Amino acid sequence: RRKIKIEFIQDKSRRHITFSKRKAGIMKKAYELSTLTGTQVLLLVVSETGLVYTFTTAKLQPLVTQPEGKNLIQGRSTRIRCLFSEATR
Repeated sequence: RRKIKIEFIQDKSRRHITFSKRKAGIMKKAYELSTLTGTQVLLLVVSETGLVYTFTTAKLQPLVTQPEGKNLIQGRSTRIRCLFSEATR
């Protein structure tokens, strides 16, 4: 292992690969946190293309499966995508 410099990845292909690997890692960490500590966890990851990925424990599952929760998440992801576009210009 070696330290990597944390900065924006310009190459789109490398950025996508890094996103996929890091997303899997953070999802695993969310699962481990909930399993080890008995806590409720809701994790939303929004890609630069606006796709929303979620991890939820059972009690929080309705927040992402019910229509109200889905609408809230979609509205937020649209706003996040706009902010991301502005930041990368």
